[in-house]
Amino acid sequence: MIKQQITDDIISRLEKAMDEGVPPWSKSWSSGQPPFNASSGQPYRGINFLILLLHMQAHGGDPRHLTYKQAQYMGLQVRRGERGARVIKLVEVDRERARQAAGTDGEIVGEENDKALVLKAYTVFNASQIDGMAPMPVRECDVHPAEAVEAVVWGLQDDGMKLNFGHYQPAYDLRRDEIRIPNVEQFHSLDDFHATLLHECAHASGHLKRLARPHMHARFGSEEYSREELRAELASAFMQGIVGLPPGQTMIESHASYISSWLEVLRNDKGEIFKAAADAQRICDFLSERALKARPRGSSDCTPEPEPEPEPEPVLLSKPAPMRI
Repeated sequence: MIKQQITDDIISRLEKAMDEGVPPWSKSWSSGQPPFNASSGQPYRGINFLILLLHMQAHGGDPRHLTYKQAQYMGLQVRRGERGARVIKLVEVDRERARQAAGTDGEIVGEENDKALVLKAYTVFNASQIDGMAPMPVRECDVHPAEAVEAVVWGLQDDGMKLNFGHYQPAYDLRRDEIRIPNVEQFHSLDDFHATLLHECAHASGHLKRLARPHMHARFGSEEYSREELRAELASAFMQGIVGLPPGQTMIESHASYISSWLEVLRNDKGEIFKAAADAQRICDFLSERALKARPRGSSDCTPEPEPEPEPEPVLLSKPAPMRI
């Protein structure tokens, strides 16, 4: 079963991460780009994003991936003995052709009337596993990661969310629809502050008037609470890759304690990582849409009053730049 194999692989990675206390997707983005297909230029989404996020981090951080046939077509060669990553694709076919379409590398996941939905698996290789690949071009981006996160915050504030500084730990208050976050100087770095803020924005997306996720009212320590934390963690990891923001040390330290609870959830439901990755993708799409629609505003709307001396680096800018996220 494809889902079983993928879930088992992620569980294995999480079990290994228990010793380090760090989720396997929380390693630094060395390229500053999310995984994409080097032939089509299309980014991977959902569970494929997560699978290849893990795969690329094991191969130097290069985000480019190709199937064996794509590499051959481009005049390249996958090195002998290299192991690729299995990604999936859902294909709708005529019901009578479903078994044939599934073959040995697929499975039928749904049937209705004369149509069937087939889950197909195929293997892709990282650019570092392919001879003849040109060096990774330097990413050209006219938006600073901090600006992108700030635009996400502005978009949620346009939607009624509040942002409150000066708290002892970061949190999202569902009842008040409010992100509470410590002052900037309490974080390891400005990147750490923005990464943490992005994680709390992922939680805020689940409010009833936004994506209305069912796990939002869960009690701390419960399985449902772990489900919501897993979604926010994946969504923030996805978004950090999209905007080129390094993982924040605060969130890495905070989520070390959650790994065992995530493992319990995944072991109890072998399809949960697929649901979580799909929800994380929806969160990314929602936050990106809100960021693109965010209205310009003064920095006082989002930033606490600066200390008089020395003058700190601006945290939230006065006007969001156009983004491609």
